[in-house]
Amino acid sequence: MTDERSRTLRAILRTALLWSAAWGVAGGGLMAVLTIVDPAPGAASLAGRLGMAVLAGIGWGLRFALAGAVVGSIFSSVIRLGYRGRRLADINPVRFALLGAIVGGVGVPLYLQTMNVITGGHTIAWGLVTDDAVWASVFGAAVAAGSILLARRADALSAGTHRDVLAHGSDLGDTVSVGRQEVSTPQRSGPARS
Repeated sequence: MTDERSRTLRAILRTALLWSAAWGVAGGGLMAVLTIVDPAPGAASLAGRLGMAVLAGIGWGLRFALAGAVVGSIFSSVIRLGYRGRRLADINPVRFALLGAIVGGVGVPLYLQTMNVITGGHTIAWGLVTDDAVWASVFGAAVAAGSILLARRADALSAGTHRDVLAHGSDLGDTVSVGRQEVSTPQRSGPARS
C-alpha cells in the first residue's frame, strides 16, 4: 500500500471514529434524557426510570455510533474530493457545517434503507426514514463544525509548538529560520535557565 493511500485510509478511519463517538454520545444522551422525561409505563420509581434511561442511552448510543461511523466515512470521502489541496485556514467552517448537514441528512435515510434491505427485508416507506434526516442533519452539522474547529486548533498548536522549539532551540546553530524570518539564538556555554 502506498504512503498516500494509507494516509487517506487513516484519515477516513479517524473521521469515522470521531463521528461515531460524537453521534453515539449525543444520540445516547438524548435518548436517555427522553427516557427519563417520558418513562415507560412500567417504570414508576426513580430507580426504574434511571435504569431504563441507562439502558436506552447505551442501546441507542450504539445505534447512533454505527450510523455516525458510516456517515462520517462518507463525509470524509466527500471532503477528500472537494477540499483536496486546501489549507485549513481556507476552509469556511459554515460551509463545512452545511456540507456535514447535507451528508448527514441524505446519508442516514440511505443508510437505514440499505440496512433494511441487507438484513433480508425490503425497502420501507421513505416517510419512516426521512424523519430521521432532521436529527442527522443537526448531528452532521455539529460534528462537521466541531471537526474543522478541532483540526484548526490542532494545526495552530502544532505550528506554535514547532515555532517555539525552533525559536528557543540551542543546538541548531547561530540562526534558526522561522517562517521567512531568521532569529538569532544565543550560544549557551552553561546550563539552561528557565
